[in-house]
Amino acid sequence: MTAHWNIRVLLDDLARRGNKPALMAIQNGLIRELSGDDLASRARSLASSLLRMGVAPGDPVALIGPNGFEWVIARLGIGAAGAVAVAIDEQATETEIRSILAKSQVQRVICSIEHVRALQSFSSTLEIIAFGRQTIPPGVKDFASLISATVEALPQIDPGAPIMLAYTSGTTGTPKAIALTGRNVATNIEALIAANLVGVRDYVLLPLPLHHVYPLVIGLLTALAAGATVVFPESVTGPDILAAVRLAGVTMIVGVPRLYGAICSGLLARVNAAGRAPRTLFHLTVRASAALRRTTALNPGRLLFSGLRKRFGEHLRLLVSGGARLDADILETLVGLGFNVRSGYGLAETASMYTANLPMHTRWGSEGKPIAGEIRIGAPDKTGTGEIELRGPQLFSHYHDNPEATRAAFTADGWFRTGDLGYIDRDGYLFVTGRVKETLVLGGGKKVNPDDLERVYGASPYIREIAILERKGALVALVVPSLDTARAGGAAHIDTAIRVALTSRAQALPPYQRLAGFVIVREPLPRTRLGKYRRFLLPQIYETAEHPLRQAAPAQPSSEDKRLLNQPLARQVYEIMKSRYPDKNLSLDASPLLDLGIDSLEWISFGLELQETLHLRLTENAIGNVTTVRDLLLAALNAVPAPAPHPAESRDWTAPIGPATMLFGAVLYALDWCVMRALFRLVVRGRENLPRQGNFVLIANHSSYLDAPALGAALGYRTVRRCYWASDPVVLFSKRWHWPFLRAMQCYPIFEREPAHSLAVSAAILEWGNNLVWFPEGWRSPDGKLQSFLPGIGHLLARVPTTIVPVHIAGTFEALPRERSLPRLRRIRVVIGDPIAPDRWLALVAAKKDAPQKIADLLQGVIENLGRLTAKPGKT
Repeated sequence: MTAHWNIRVLLDDLARRGNKPALMAIQNGLIRELSGDDLASRARSLASSLLRMGVAPGDPVALIGPNGFEWVIARLGIGAAGAVAVAIDEQATETEIRSILAKSQVQRVICSIEHVRALQSFSSTLEIIAFGRQTIPPGVKDFASLISATVEALPQIDPGAPIMLAYTSGTTGTPKAIALTGRNVATNIEALIAANLVGVRDYVLLPLPLHHVYPLVIGLLTALAAGATVVFPESVTGPDILAAVRLAGVTMIVGVPRLYGAICSGLLARVNAAGRAPRTLFHLTVRASAALRRTTALNPGRLLFSGLRKRFGEHLRLLVSGGARLDADILETLVGLGFNVRSGYGLAETASMYTANLPMHTRWGSEGKPIAGEIRIGAPDKTGTGEIELRGPQLFSHYHDNPEATRAAFTADGWFRTGDLGYIDRDGYLFVTGRVKETLVLGGGKKVNPDDLERVYGASPYIREIAILERKGALVALVVPSLDTARAGGAAHIDTAIRVALTSRAQALPPYQRLAGFVIVREPLPRTRLGKYRRFLLPQIYETAEHPLRQAAPAQPSSEDKRLLNQPLARQVYEIMKSRYPDKNLSLDASPLLDLGIDSLEWISFGLELQETLHLRLTENAIGNVTTVRDLLLAALNAVPAPAPHPAESRDWTAPIGPATMLFGAVLYALDWCVMRALFRLVVRGRENLPRQGNFVLIANHSSYLDAPALGAALGYRTVRRCYWASDPVVLFSKRWHWPFLRAMQCYPIFEREPAHSLAVSAAILEWGNNLVWFPEGWRSPDGKLQSFLPGIGHLLARVPTTIVPVHIAGTFEALPRERSLPRLRRIRVVIGDPIAPDRWLALVAAKKDAPQKIADLLQGVIENLGRLTAKPGKT
């Protein structure tokens, strides 16, 4: 750049490049190029054409279209004519486009041809210039002819005059139009060029929509002004971004935190699949590399992980992040891997940038220092945190045609109220902590930043998206589940997995930051194009999800779907679902969980009905792949109809064990007995309540992996030898080296999504005269509290009435909760309650309606009472 920046200076610089590419675009796996000279020539021709059409300096001209050569030519041409560019999101609705055109008083629009018909319906006086491969309709000017027209003298550009109207992202409500001047934009561009972050040898990947100020100013205008080449990927999908990086030799990416989170996931996918030991070693090395880089000028990750980075992009050196805060974990990973990461803080009102972590002025975790102007914290609290206020040359002066909003945005002494919360450390670095408008105020007056909590609660792999909001003075959450992850990870019930994950995370938080409830939704949560939640829409989504209205009847099935429903077995399954869920909108595209409410409790009863009515058994693997009703019907067709499964199918796990295995089991029991008493000071009460004659089912609460070892040591070897343990197949049976231990301890798998088969095996164990140990909650409690009992135990007792022995285990959660890998040495207490004879629930069985769940609820109450007695010293 040879002079103070403006559009005319930029075009002069581009022309001096000659044939060197200014823009690249990937299409069908090939690179298209536009040289600097051609870009400058076409932009000047367009500016001249606009002037001949009557466009005067200061007139608004709208621009709607996808990223690409035409968009950039149009944007530079509008600027060179001295007009005010009004860039509109290509994905905006017709209502939004109409509103922006009216508010901006636009008379001329440059757009992709796909928008012409809608624009023509808005106004007959709107002058439209269209680009695209299709034939330009009558009454619309051809963009291609205007960018090849004769160039005339272009007007001088006043640096203090507006050059664009940029609309706020609308995260909290109606967007406002920000008037930005040439001086606002030039301040940021000149500061970044002076910092030498980007130069003539750089190829800058720009996957963000250019109607936003951040990618426009930082990704496009700054890169072009520095002599770099801007690269547009074919799409913003992961594979196309990766292809663009490799194909174009990209050295720099201008992105947002969500993009870098995806990059981290892609880079670490193989590492995370390599096993626990190498994964742990890798992450420790990354953290050590990042820590060394924070405290010194060394960059060990550049050498240690060069091979890993090359798989993404051999020449990639710089990652620029903006639009939202970059998560600390993502930053640490990228820095530890050796990337040069630069982030900063800004808004559309500051021409996208105000502070930055530039070379020689970097503090990881901060948003850097101001690149120009001043910053202060308004009304700070005792920690120094308050609203961030700004005053400087890159700051806008007013909202277009909105004097009330302008007055509200500035303090009496002229400082801009950003609406963001933060603090400045003693060295002048800015730390952003949240948004004033997005801060949630709870019933007790406590204030919560939802962004921070969403990072904590959203760490579960079963959660694709989570948004936290306030409802009736407490915190609740909207959750979009990751059904693919649940299926791949073997989670039988995604709703239970999410509940357990959220409750587990909450244990490390103060009580006021714990969720009072959550709902699961299937559609992605509303975001801006830069990835921020549109939070003002969330309360209505929550209300609708919690109290769904009956929707319109689903569309008629396709011919292929009709053929599926004409299959006799598929039709029978579908009719069963219609009778079970008469108030739901049943369709082949419906989600069993999200649309029909088939949660972890309902799957058991539903699976049993399929077994008993149709003699149809769906395997755990088959139902694990079900995400729609269509998937379920196809799984039913692919299953082999058969009579109720015989216990011999699990003979390996339930058959009597041989002498060698019995000896191995005795050794394991002895070790367990010693560990429980020596390290955990096991206390057992009520052993005399164990029946001396006949068999029984022992039920207990479940909050830790230590529950089974503690219970086994408490029962005594003679009793344990007659016990079979119902076990989680995913946790225990997924690794073959576990099998000899499980066989010696007489464990057998319970598949929640093969309930009929598992029930038959369990019933056979009791009919053979053995005892059974059953944890009716199904999952370890995430908070140590008793969870709802699943109806499986009720189904079992209804089939084989057997004496129940209730047990309460205390202390295991404190010793080894879900989130710990190594136990604490805490005292464990096991209390064995009075046996419960079958006559206590036989009346429930006779009533039939919801009998299994009612039996489960009755037993849950028994365990709850036993737990209360356990909490009182001296009581059993």
